[in-house]
Amino acid sequence: MLDLIIVDDHPIVLAGLTQLFRQEAGVRVVASCVNGVEALEAVRLHRPDALLLDINMPKLDGFGVLRALASERSPVAVVVLTADADASDVAAARAAGARGIVLKELSPRHVVDCVRLVYSGSEWVEFIGRPRDAASTSPRAVSQSPETFGLTPREMELTALVVSGLKNRDVATRLGISEGTAKLHLYNVYKKLGVANRVELVLRARSAGWTDA
Repeated sequence: MLDLIIVDDHPIVLAGLTQLFRQEAGVRVVASCVNGVEALEAVRLHRPDALLLDINMPKLDGFGVLRALASERSPVAVVVLTADADASDVAAARAAGARGIVLKELSPRHVVDCVRLVYSGSEWVEFIGRPRDAASTSPRAVSQSPETFGLTPREMELTALVVSGLKNRDVATRLGISEGTAKLHLYNVYKKLGVANRVELVLRARSAGWTDA
């Protein structure tokens, strides 16, 4: 059983997320909080497995909660939930101990998949950052093969499908995996190739001759 605490200062969002996870098999929502102070108190009381944490909140924001949990060496798996984040926010959240970062604009199923994967020990960073500097797309870099970048056979297969224009849902169906797992693989591909989004991935693949498209 996955014990979960949900934290968001918007009552409608908090109620919706709480209802969503209460309908999930194997998940128990042990507390719902509207600010960071309540969140810390709830974590100390319930010792949950996972914490779904909003960043922008009154009294104590998500970063403050993360720092406090880190200082207490709390083992809780934290997923940051945010409406918007830039590269510095993502870096700060990960440095403070967040294992997952998911955007509020995504589907409820996506949020559930993220929490489950992070609880299982994986990392999930949904944010797609700003373009890298010119060095990341230098001729020397793009001339390398997928294997040179350490892509696994599954990641190479997924990359080919993404470059062909398939959406994540279709990629997942083609590979026989969940959409959440496809997202996780795609994030790993981005990280290994040093690209920020699908457009950069396509350009990298085409420049390197990985596709005839």
